[in-house]
Amino acid sequence: MRRLSTVALILSLLSAGPVQADQDDPRLDGLFDRLEAADSRRQAQAIAARIWSIWFQHPSGYVEALLRQGREALQDDDLTGALIAFDDAVRKAPDFAEAWNARATVNYQIGNYQRALADIRRTLTLEPRHFGALSGRGLCYLALDQPQMALEAFEASLQIHPHQPGVKFRVRALKSELDARDL
Repeated sequence: MRRLSTVALILSLLSAGPVQADQDDPRLDGLFDRLEAADSRRQAQAIAARIWSIWFQHPSGYVEALLRQGREALQDDDLTGALIAFDDAVRKAPDFAEAWNARATVNYQIGNYQRALADIRRTLTLEPRHFGALSGRGLCYLALDQPQMALEAFEASLQIHPHQPGVKFRVRALKSELDARDL
């Protein structure tokens, strides 16, 4: 199995051509405009998927391969392997927002919320419209029992991508919780 992933990594490096990368891609502005104006959840999900596919692109085939390797490790519940791959991606491409966001995801999953928040800050510095990172910030604040901060993060995510049912649910639940605390 290890040999197959090494072969896949080498093939992806050899086949990778020049591509516009992640947060600097000129297509993103139009996609974000369309996302905000989307009439339906289905339409918004299709646009968001295109945004994610652009975010995952990097001019270096090696960095893209590291992201793929980390995502595969996550799917296999190999958090250590995912963290190693994403750490390497961050080192190789410190201006690549998605590498930071991916590492934030693993840090959140292993319970290292402060590190996840630091990675999210870096992601948002590079791509302030990263609705996934904003949602992740909300999840970190929930885990840290900071519901007001979580609410603000989720609401910021919805301002960018208003058709996120899970995030909408969390906003409603947090507003109810905070209102109940105020009584």
